Amino acid sequence: LEYATLPGSGDSCCKMILKVIDPNSELFNKAFKLTLPEEVVTFPDFLVERSRYEAAIQRNWTCRDKCKVWWRDEGEEDGSWWEGRILAVKPKSPDFPDSPWERYTVKYKSDPTETHLHSPWELFDADTKWEQPHIDDEQRNRLLSALTKL
Repeated sequence: LEYATLPGSGDSCCKMILKVIDPNSELFNKAFKLTLPEEVVTFPDFLVERSRYEAAIQRNWTCRDKCKVWWRDEGEEDGSWWEGRILAVKPKSPDFPDSPWERYTVKYKSDPTETHLHSPWELFDADTKWEQPHIDDEQRNRLLSALTKL
C-alpha cells in the first residue's frame, strides 16, 4: 500500500498490490496492481470486506424486496440512507451471467423517476436499524491527542 499523487493532476491516490488468496480460484497466488483516486464517491464499491461480501451473497435479494443503500455525500465525510425497492434481478452483462456486479435494479422512494444498478454488498435490509460506522468525538480527540504526542 502506497499513497502517491496522480501524474499530471497532483491529486492524491492510493496504489496497492492485491493478491488472490482463495485456493479455489483460478487466479490463486496471482497479484495485480490497483490505483484508486482519493475521491471514489461516485463509483460503486468494488473492494469489499470478505465477510460483508459473503453475507450479502447469502442474503439472496429478490424482486420487490425493500432495501436501503448508503450514499456518501460527494466531497463530504457523511452521507445518508436511501430507501428503495428491487425492481429486477439480472446480470449486468450476458458475458458474465453469474456475476453479482450491479445485478440489482433499485428504484428509490425519494427518486421515483430513475433506477440505479447495485451489487448485493451495497444493499441493506430496510427494516434493520443500522448506523454508518463513525468515531465519537471523545475517542477522536483522544486519538488526535495521542498522534500529536508521537
